[in-house]
Parts: sequence; C-alpha cells; structure tokens
Amino acid sequence: MGDSAIWIAVLVGGFGTFMWRALGVAVETRVQEDSPLFNWIGCVAYAMVAGLMARVLLMPGGDLSFQPFVWRALAFLIALAIWYRYGKSVPIGLIAGVISYAIILQIKAL
Repeated sequence: MGDSAIWIAVLVGGFGTFMWRALGVAVETRVQEDSPLFNWIGCVAYAMVAGLMARVLLMPGGDLSFQPFVWRALAFLIALAIWYRYGKSVPIGLIAGVISYAIILQIKAL
C-alpha cells in the first residue's frame, strides 16, 4: 500500500467522521430530548451495556475466563448496588465494577 492510498484512507475516514458531526450540528436545534427517538436510543445504549456485562459475567474471554464465576458475580453485584445507589449512573457503575473486581483479586491473592 503506497503513501497516497494511506492518505486517501485517512481523508475518507475523516470525511465520514466529520460529516456526521456536521449533520448533528445542523439538526441539533430540531431534536427534542424527550422524544420517542431519544428514549429509544437511551434504551439501546443501556441494552448494549447490559449485554456486555452479561457476556463478561457469563462467558468471559482471555484471562478473565480463568477466574471463578463467584468473584465475577460478586464484583457485578457490588457494581449493581453502587449503580443503583448513585442514581443509575452508567459510568459510576462500570468504574465501580472494575474497581471492586480489582480489589477482589487483590484480596484473593493474599
């Protein structure tokens, strides 16, 4: 692959990215945050996170698959409790899950 092909790929990728950003700026004044479309997008986002968490919990890959289900489930339950306690904030729940799992592994190593 020559240098020109790389630059063409970068330009096409950049165009694809900035095209959607420009479209978002153009229509943002006409979008209602409480519309059915936005509710659906929020539901899809939650479903994707829930699916990922279920996959990590039930069918882990890599090094995570060598850890017992009990440790993964305990970290998940801790994260779920913190997520619920702090207003159902997805970033807080995800961070809580990672931190609680890291603490569990440290305790297990002792």
